[in-house]
Amino acid sequence: MNEKSKNTIPNIWTAQENLIHFYRLLSAGLGGLAVILLVVAVAFGFRDPIVVVKSDDAQEFFVSRRAPVSIEKKDVENITRRFLDALYVWPEFNGQALAKEIAPYAEEALVGKIVETQALKYGKDFKGKKLAQELSFVKVDVLEDRVICTFDRILKIEGIPLVIPTEVTLSMLRGSSTRENPMGVFVSGILENEGAK
Repeated sequence: MNEKSKNTIPNIWTAQENLIHFYRLLSAGLGGLAVILLVVAVAFGFRDPIVVVKSDDAQEFFVSRRAPVSIEKKDVENITRRFLDALYVWPEFNGQALAKEIAPYAEEALVGKIVETQALKYGKDFKGKKLAQELSFVKVDVLEDRVICTFDRILKIEGIPLVIPTEVTLSMLRGSSTRENPMGVFVSGILENEGAK
């Protein structure tokens, strides 16, 4: 038999050292590859994103840039109008649907309180009647510390409209942006005054 093929301690020792050397080279190579991939991922992560706009006719590509978004009064007004529509415009009163509608625009803790208040108001006074509600003549004033909204609520009870002049004062606060609320402006407090105009 060949001397090298014998299972002697020096042969086993040499084979183990060769295997350890191979694993060291493999580990160093994979570690280097991981570092290169990390550098590439970071480089691509800081590039300006490309926005693709698809329509029925074509696709358009735009290179955008990363910049902080400043919130203007017009943005707060738009979010306020969406919140008012979510809160006061419904074909039929449903507390669960109302909570789902206002959740993107109000703080989580406030949503439950609003739904509870609205359910007490409409459930107690108009129990068993078909209700629908709309808004008209909405005016939004954005101030430094609050937003004041005046409008007419048109409450339809069994199809008969009842106009209720309403003033709502909202406290707003900046939070994290969501798909429904990309500006990240949320209602943190609400004070409703019916019959005020």
